[in-house]
Amino acid sequence: MTDLHLALPPNIARKTIDDLKKDFPHIHIRPHQTHVEMDQFFSHDFGKPEHTADLTLTAYPWALTRLAAMDDPGQVFAPMPGTLPRLRPDLAELGINETSPYYRVVCLVCLVAIVHKDVHPFPTSWADLCHENIQDAVAIPPEETPAPALYTYFQTKLNGDVGRKAALKANKTLLPQDINLGVDAGDFKAGVLLSAFGRTFRHKNARMVWPKEGAFVLPLLAFVKKNAPQEVQDILEMMFTHSFQEFLARDGGFIPIRPDVDLFGEAAQNHCHIQWMGWQDYISMKETYERLIGTDNCQSVLS
Repeated sequence: MTDLHLALPPNIARKTIDDLKKDFPHIHIRPHQTHVEMDQFFSHDFGKPEHTADLTLTAYPWALTRLAAMDDPGQVFAPMPGTLPRLRPDLAELGINETSPYYRVVCLVCLVAIVHKDVHPFPTSWADLCHENIQDAVAIPPEETPAPALYTYFQTKLNGDVGRKAALKANKTLLPQDINLGVDAGDFKAGVLLSAFGRTFRHKNARMVWPKEGAFVLPLLAFVKKNAPQEVQDILEMMFTHSFQEFLARDGGFIPIRPDVDLFGEAAQNHCHIQWMGWQDYISMKETYERLIGTDNCQSVLS
């Protein structure tokens, strides 16, 4: 039986799993994990043959960190099939082409800001979230997700020590749905979350901001275990079809890798302006975060 580990963002998980079960009725999809469990798994167990599924999808950077640390990833992982579509040219120009044959980018997950309508002056940039009048009232997803490491990295890179300190002050206790509700209710002045959770608000008291420096992105990656069943290739090819990539863009608020799939509305309106850290910094993101939260010299960490 084909074993799948789908550590997917919540806004696409249910439909993806339902469609896979319908089209591939004999697969085994691992039970839902909490963020704490996923953080622990991808930090410590991913890549161990006895713990690694035939096909893994995840946006946790620590998965690639562990693969990159292997002397020979080919002992555990299979090279990706050459039949999958190439990365869209605009993303390739940013350096998002894979640097190893043992993983593929399925799409890009976007983190944007949401802001309560009564905040003045109204923020339009990541730098604006560092101002003293707002930095203590920003909510981001919790420590056991990649969001704090991503947010702290880019705020430090873009805004130096002011950005680092602002990122460290952010509230890190809420999931995206609750961040949406909290900013809408005025409990927070701003939040940082997946773009799909920033489109609508119950009381219409907040709106999404695509910061002028660009949205922060994380790749959703696919990994195939060595000697996985043939069915895995069929599943992979389905995930790169036009229809599935369109679903990722339309319903997920993600950037598709296929050049023939339209960007979702906000990404298109902002000309797909994104911030990508590069694979080396991506692989070392957790280590960098741990150093940034315990340093007085952010420049030495990011140099």
